[in-house]
Amino acid sequence: MIRVFEGVKMKKFLSIILTAAIILSLTACTENNTSVTSNASINESVDNSEGTLENNSDKNENATAHNTPNRVNDALPQCDPANLEYFVIMKGKEGYYYQASIKKEEDEYFSGLGYFDNATGKTIPLCAKPQCMHDGNDFCTATGGMGTFDTDFLYNGYIYRLGADVVDTEFTLKLLKCDLQGNELSKVSDIYSGMVEGAYWSPHINDCVVCHRGKMFFTFNMNSASQEQHMLYMVDIESGESKRIYLPEPENNAIRLYTHYLNFMTADGDWLYYNSREVIFDKPGAYDEHNMLQNRTVLYRFNIRTGETETISAMPDIYSSFTVNDGIIYYTVADRSDNVFSLYSYDIANDKTTTIIDKRQQEYVDGKYVSSGYKVTVLTDRKYLYVCTMGASGMYRVDRKADDTDFYIYDLQGNELMDGLPGLETLLDKEKEWTYKFYALDGEIYFGYRDSAYWPSHEDEDKFSGMYTIKTEDLINGSRDWTKLYYV
Repeated sequence: MIRVFEGVKMKKFLSIILTAAIILSLTACTENNTSVTSNASINESVDNSEGTLENNSDKNENATAHNTPNRVNDALPQCDPANLEYFVIMKGKEGYYYQASIKKEEDEYFSGLGYFDNATGKTIPLCAKPQCMHDGNDFCTATGGMGTFDTDFLYNGYIYRLGADVVDTEFTLKLLKCDLQGNELSKVSDIYSGMVEGAYWSPHINDCVVCHRGKMFFTFNMNSASQEQHMLYMVDIESGESKRIYLPEPENNAIRLYTHYLNFMTADGDWLYYNSREVIFDKPGAYDEHNMLQNRTVLYRFNIRTGETETISAMPDIYSSFTVNDGIIYYTVADRSDNVFSLYSYDIANDKTTTIIDKRQQEYVDGKYVSSGYKVTVLTDRKYLYVCTMGASGMYRVDRKADDTDFYIYDLQGNELMDGLPGLETLLDKEKEWTYKFYALDGEIYFGYRDSAYWPSHEDEDKFSGMYTIKTEDLINGSRDWTKLYYV
């Protein structure tokens, strides 16, 4: 998956690189799980297997005891399910907060929090401390506080910053929070500590972070020469208490494919939803699709109150993406042989599957598995459904057929409202190359665009790259007036 944002120089610490291609987690046993079942089934033949097998060395036979009941404040906001990945949209009352390149001197930049003011169209460091140089010092609310920041997100009036500090051979995974005026940056929690082990050491946070009813959910992946640990965490952002969530072990001695689980999470009501691709091979060591006795993607949901896990058995064995709103699962199925995709909804409470789009023809579709890049992706902002036929983020290249990208908008009842993103024709020029990221938040579309002809340091010359927005209702009603926000 290609990100729309390019990296900038970090402050004077070891850089921990985020990767969207490797989405990992820990497998562990849990007992007495219930199942949400249905007779509905949409199956498709398998033609490609992606990823390698997971490391099972860290299984916990007593995992059920760890997934205990939790205190949940359902008066706090739910997550924004179309705003969970890759430098999310952080909208304030009069502007936007984002991960910005803060220029100190010529060719010297610091990665930090910036505030974009709608009225002036200017970005300033989110630091109100007098005479601060915004140069990575520990007192700067915009650039200080931690060695490396993996992700930032705005929730319930604060910006939360997740990342790590490295001191000699020890690192600490931390959660910090910053007020919206840039007066104070404080620690919420030290979540995890470990040792740095050699050149292969590569801890990182999965790009999908879910903030929901006062809890934060994320996967922390740590690889070293001696071990692989893939951990799903829940953090209470008020108390700072953190808890590891253990995944149920696959049934029938199936094996989870290394890059095919926990690559996307979302939350709705009392539940955290995540997926896992689980396979069985008929010959030991013959890891090939032709030798698969089982090849299925399982959708689990974890009850954040009780700590119990359920399986959504109504889902098909193979699908491209999913999202959830108000107890309804929306998911897409792609057929690469005919270049068509379908969109379905599954009502959990009523055990009912409905076809919303039936085999919509495209010039090209890709990404039949939930782990794939360029997959047919369905998103929701709890007001509309959005379908991105080549993924919510990606790259357009002139020489690749796979870059036939289209966007659709539906209401939650499945009525088509819009085909395409009119008004962006100048940006989406098929004679040049560009990267993009699609978001939706509270009935507004955000489209992060970057012209690949320019390096991030060429902001003065780059006239088009930036974050663009328009109200979804206005676009549907004929408006083509997108507003350009900050530079990306």
